[in-house]
Amino acid sequence: MIAASAALSVVVIGTADPGAGPAASAATVVPASTAHHGARAGRDGLPPRGAEYVALGDSYAAGYGLPHATGDPVPACGQSSEDYPHRIAASLDLRLVDVTCAGATSADVVSRRQNGAAPQVDALSDRTRLVTLSIGGNDAGLFATASSCVALSRRGPVLSGADVPNCRSRLVTDGTDALAAAVEGPVTRGIRSAVRAVRTAAPHARLVVVGYPTIFPDAAHTPTAGCFRAALDAASLTGSFPRDAFPFTDTDVRYLHGVQQRLDRTTRAVVHQAGGTYVSMLSATAAHSPCSRTRPFVRGITLSASSGLRDVDLVPGALHPNAAGAGAMATDAGRRIRAVYAEAAARAREARASASAQARASASAAARAAAARSSADAGRLAIGAGVVGLGAVVVVWAFVRRRRRPDGS
Repeated sequence: MIAASAALSVVVIGTADPGAGPAASAATVVPASTAHHGARAGRDGLPPRGAEYVALGDSYAAGYGLPHATGDPVPACGQSSEDYPHRIAASLDLRLVDVTCAGATSADVVSRRQNGAAPQVDALSDRTRLVTLSIGGNDAGLFATASSCVALSRRGPVLSGADVPNCRSRLVTDGTDALAAAVEGPVTRGIRSAVRAVRTAAPHARLVVVGYPTIFPDAAHTPTAGCFRAALDAASLTGSFPRDAFPFTDTDVRYLHGVQQRLDRTTRAVVHQAGGTYVSMLSATAAHSPCSRTRPFVRGITLSASSGLRDVDLVPGALHPNAAGAGAMATDAGRRIRAVYAEAAARAREARASASAQARASASAAARAAAARSSADAGRLAIGAGVVGLGAVVVVWAFVRRRRRPDGS
């Protein structure tokens, strides 16, 4: 599922399905005690140690192309134990159920079997406390788009067989942008459906949707001479190809960056509307695209030995996060997850404090009312006592007066 072209969550470079998968095996389940990668988090506002965390998504979540394949949920998914879900589970000391799978679309998350694996939401339950999801790019069918954008030079032409200088000229025709239309249509509907399905299947879980790293850089991170690094050279005639090339025209780099931005904005809006949390990776990885010569977080393109000029085949992991990229995604997503739980804990503390203050205010009001009633009762008793006392004085006065009268009067 190579999604290079539209960036945000596209791709599993090489083949849309990294191999035919046998009947489904169990999803990756990592007990909290086996966690690796990073220190354990404190419990302030976080789920209890060992709470169930389920990871859903496509190749960007699965760590496609990274070492240490898990073989889960089926070998064809290309999942790695170095993916960002494993790193998050380790840092938060959670029990991970990882059903991420390269090539997944929203339909594979919600209702469709993929390579023999059950729909990903089947891994969710009312025991699930945290869900991460990376999805959307494959809903636009971007494998063909990405591979067709490989070019001979920074000014073209592309190697897709079409007589066009760049992909944009083929994808934007008569004022209609095919990728933009895909993002606004099927991609948006797919993400909305996936988020809704997660909410239904895991009612007690917090949902964190993780976006895609920068694949095509913005203008600020594009060198004056452009990003182009050829995927073919003289040695390619003998079956040897440059590693981590970035063979895209200047026009397509700008265009595909815009597609990434559109997908990022759309995903954020859908997730926020559903009450979930969205973690955009674009800003955090802006300086680390495959164009970067210093510390890229995403691999470039390496053609395979069987590639031909009219049949471009890509080595698995192209345009996907490398180990540093998976670590960066885990760090940013983990930081946001901690913040989400901390905010929830703060709201809970505020609610408890407010309830306690209201209880104290009610108790104080009741005490004042009781005191007022007691004072009123005391006043009535005093008046009654005064009346009785006055009556006694009158009786005594009358008795004394009668005693002082002369006999017979």
